[in-house]
Formats: sequence, structure tokens, C-alpha cells
Amino acid sequence: MQNARFAMVLALVPLASGCAAGYSRDLPKNALISRAWAGREPPTTSRALTAVAFASAQVGKPYCWGGTGADCFDCSGLVQTAWHTAGEKLPRTTGAIAHSLQEIPADDVRAGDILWWPGHVGIYVGYGWMVDALNHAHGVVRRPAKDPYRAFRPLGE
Repeated sequence: MQNARFAMVLALVPLASGCAAGYSRDLPKNALISRAWAGREPPTTSRALTAVAFASAQVGKPYCWGGTGADCFDCSGLVQTAWHTAGEKLPRTTGAIAHSLQEIPADDVRAGDILWWPGHVGIYVGYGWMVDALNHAHGVVRRPAKDPYRAFRPLGE
């Protein structure tokens, strides 16, 4: 019986350890911060700045799973609602965002672009910073954009 349990645990290990498997980090760590320190921030659009302003105004609000505002947000709900205020309809989930938007290389990331991790998104606000609904403990925060896997831009931008 004990051998059967052990075999079952061993069979599940690849599933548990592979949550982020298959996702490559296309953006080098600290690339956006280093670029900002070098003074190389690309210009953005007024619609993107509208999304940035909305997301920034939500800093301090609590995180809630499935939240799209006005009292609380989850990560994709914050991004979706911020871009909705700028007139852009985005998919609701992090996976759908990655599958339907234009991917942006690190050198082209500008304020308003969506920073992506497996299962998480945030909005790049410029100069090496981002806003995201981080988790239940922290809520919506402004923090350094030091290690996103990828970046995406809404198609209308």
C-alpha cells in the first residue's frame, strides 16, 4: 500500500512542478528598469496614458479574485478595466491576453503596455515602474517592473 502511494506521488510531481513549464522569459530581468535608468523611455499614446492614469488611481485598493472594480480588483480585472476606460476591449484572463494581443520586445515597451507572467499581468506605467493587483496581502500596488516574462500591447495601439 505504501509503495502505491509513493508511486502516485511520484506520478504527480511533474504536474506540480510544471506550472510555469513551457513559458519562456522573453524579456530579460531588469531590462525595463535598466532602460529607464539610461533615459530611453519610448513615447506612448494618450489612450495608453488614460489606462495608466486609471490603474494608478486604484493603488491602495484591495485585491479580490475575479474583481473588475470599483471596490477591488484582481490582476487581469485591473488591466481590463483600465484599458476599457481608454476605449479598448481586452480579454478577461491572463492567458487570453497573451493569446490575443500583440507581443512587444523589451526595447519597445512603453507606458500602458501589459506586462505578463504565467497567471499574472500588470500595466507598465513608465520609467521602470508598473501597477498591478498583486495579491490579497498587498492589493493594488505600484512597484518596480523588474522581471516580467513578456509584454503585450492592445491591438488598437
